[in-house]
Amino acid sequence: MNIAECAGYPIREFARLTGVNPVTLRAWERRYGIIQPLRTAKGHRYYTDDHVTQVKSILYWLDQGYPIRQVKLLLNEPPAHPSSPSDDWDDIKKRQLAAARDLNSRALDDEWSNGLASYPMAVYYERCLVPVITELQQDSNGTLILNAYTHLLQRKLAQLIQLQQKHAEGPGLLMCTNHEQAELHLLAASYALGAAGFRLEYFGVNLNPDDIRIVSDMLDFSWVWAHVHPTGHDEQALWQSLSEKCRIPVYFSGAIPDEIDEAQALQQPMSKQIQTFIQHAGGRS
Repeated sequence: MNIAECAGYPIREFARLTGVNPVTLRAWERRYGIIQPLRTAKGHRYYTDDHVTQVKSILYWLDQGYPIRQVKLLLNEPPAHPSSPSDDWDDIKKRQLAAARDLNSRALDDEWSNGLASYPMAVYYERCLVPVITELQQDSNGTLILNAYTHLLQRKLAQLIQLQQKHAEGPGLLMCTNHEQAELHLLAASYALGAAGFRLEYFGVNLNPDDIRIVSDMLDFSWVWAHVHPTGHDEQALWQSLSEKCRIPVYFSGAIPDEIDEAQALQQPMSKQIQTFIQHAGGRS
């Protein structure tokens, strides 16, 4: 039986449709048993529209704050009044904070690898990474620890994106930001979008609106995603001008300029930003 005959999707196509990367899909199958793909005669995984619906249900419960190990029970017997999520996220954050405060880069890398295998990027970012960073920002001696944590995490995400993009054949998306403090959010969003099959380009921080317009004219992109760090009034006007003069659609997150059209504004949280962008970019969700 081939995939065309069974109206199914190979794993990379299924990842593009759902925005859940293949590594996470395999972990959901092997480690947690919450999704079971079918197999072709040659043993290759394939997924159906029923699996698409199932993944949407999984993402719903994850967005409510439930850890992945609880989701299988919720899928099998959805309760009328679900109990509160367990404290798994607290345990995950405590382990990361301990590793960060010990400057234990190997332990952090292991934590991130396990987390990103179990959860979609946007969920993991909102439920774990942002709370850890917020707590480190409050430490009295936290500057060194925070800088090290952020540097290592950004390096990890950049490496993952590089590997991910070797297989990307989808439409081109230019990711850009105007400030180094906005880079982590942009990298996390890039990894999430890469799982949905977008072909990404990112040329570092501190790009201004004129730089972005020039790059978008030079290369073959279908969209621009600009994650904006708060700026003065003059630069806000430049961002507005970019949205009007750029030859391709520009979407904004972060400190969204006041006059930007609502359809171009990607509001927090990240999971909503990703979902909104994918819908606008062609109904890929």
